[in-house]
Amino acid sequence: MKLTRDGGQADLRELAEQLGPGTNNLTEIANLRERGLVSTTQGIVKLDTSQRMTIAEQLVQEGLDPRRVSRFLKWQEFEDFAAHSFEENGFRTSKHLVFKIKAGRREIDLLAWNDIFLLVVDCKRWIRGLSASRLRLAAQAQIERAAALADRLDLLSRQGVQHLDKRAILPLVFTLGNPRESFVNGVPIVSVSKIATFLFGISPYDDRLRSIPVKHDPRQSFLRVSLNAR
Repeated sequence: MKLTRDGGQADLRELAEQLGPGTNNLTEIANLRERGLVSTTQGIVKLDTSQRMTIAEQLVQEGLDPRRVSRFLKWQEFEDFAAHSFEENGFRTSKHLVFKIKAGRREIDLLAWNDIFLLVVDCKRWIRGLSASRLRLAAQAQIERAAALADRLDLLSRQGVQHLDKRAILPLVFTLGNPRESFVNGVPIVSVSKIATFLFGISPYDDRLRSIPVKHDPRQSFLRVSLNAR
């Protein structure tokens, strides 16, 4: 993870030095390659974003401190993985949505939507070990971001989100490592390893989900009708 953080690849000899004596390096690399976790060519070990995220998740599941693992991941990399996960499940995405409201500046890590759901995603590289109060704060902050975005019909429209008069925003926190709770104040806390399961099983009728309606401006509907009439 450390050696491939910046360029996505590492020299096999350098990797062998890092692993140290007594390790059957070729066997270890072969095992990782058979599991689809690395690619090798001409003495170079390569990892794409998906492979690095899978390895990171496995390290966390095996007990390594998520804060330590997260140091070898870039924010861009984690967000790219999150976006790819949603896109593979039929969602459109938009990253790094920055906008202003009266109370100040707001930033959305990831906006993901399909014909049914409109999700505002906060990407956190680690969350294991956070207290219940910290989880509540993270969930509440995401609720506030979602509520702020719900006021920006114009911004959502520019992203290509349709049928805004019938839309509701669902705040979500995406994490590295399995959280203690799967829902906090109506906000799903979803780990890397559970994102596909969550998206496959999510239901608009799940009353555990915090839903924030998009604030539709009836004057805009009237304007569209007037323009179409012309």
